Amino acid sequence: MKKILGLIVVMLVILLQSCGMIVVEEDTEEYLMLSDQYNQYITHDAVDFDDFKALMNNVTNQTTLSVFMLVIETKNTFNRVTSRSYQTATLVENDLKYMYLLTTYEKVDERATSIDYSLYDAYGNLLEGELYDHDEELCVIRVEKAGTAYPKAQLAKFHPMNKELVIMISNADTVLNLQKLGFFLYQNEASYVEIKSLESAIGSPVFNLKLELIGIQVSYGVEHALLIDYLVISEFLDKVFST
Repeated sequence: MKKILGLIVVMLVILLQSCGMIVVEEDTEEYLMLSDQYNQYITHDAVDFDDFKALMNNVTNQTTLSVFMLVIETKNTFNRVTSRSYQTATLVENDLKYMYLLTTYEKVDERATSIDYSLYDAYGNLLEGELYDHDEELCVIRVEKAGTAYPKAQLAKFHPMNKELVIMISNADTVLNLQKLGFFLYQNEASYVEIKSLESAIGSPVFNLKLELIGIQVSYGVEHALLIDYLVISEFLDKVFST
């Protein structure tokens, strides 16, 4: 009898040890989000030269057509230009008559008699715009549609991973659509790109490797550019176009 009880005890110990080796799949929301983000990163990362070449061709053929140079001029009562600044604007919405371009909002001289918003597309065509809506950080410029069809940028659904490769498309004074590669950095609840940027690149869109808009540049620097990320952009656009 004692031998039988001893055998039962040994079997129970073995059973409990084997149960400890069973792996329970994590199903929390945070885990699933991270897992999906990792899978997207692996799937869409540029892993060899052919992938990289295809990526840059797509950037050239698609994304740059959504990006415009914005020239803002203030004029006095004599119709003379009193100030001129350069920014970058990105097409984010359109309807039957108008296109709507996103950029950062910069206050101008309130004493100006008029403010002109001139936009240049990737072909160098001039389009005239007007300030449609704004808050303290962002604004939308409305442009009447012409004959050319432009694709609108698609917003991302999540942040890239730290050190993931991203693409910035900017303008430097009169030079259109400069493409720069950098690394994404999320730190202290703020989004950055490790890249050298210029003042005229304010408003420049930054895309992940799926060519989704993850943010636009709001400040510039020698090593990092601070972004307004897609979450803030999405909330702003919802307010603009829900009215």
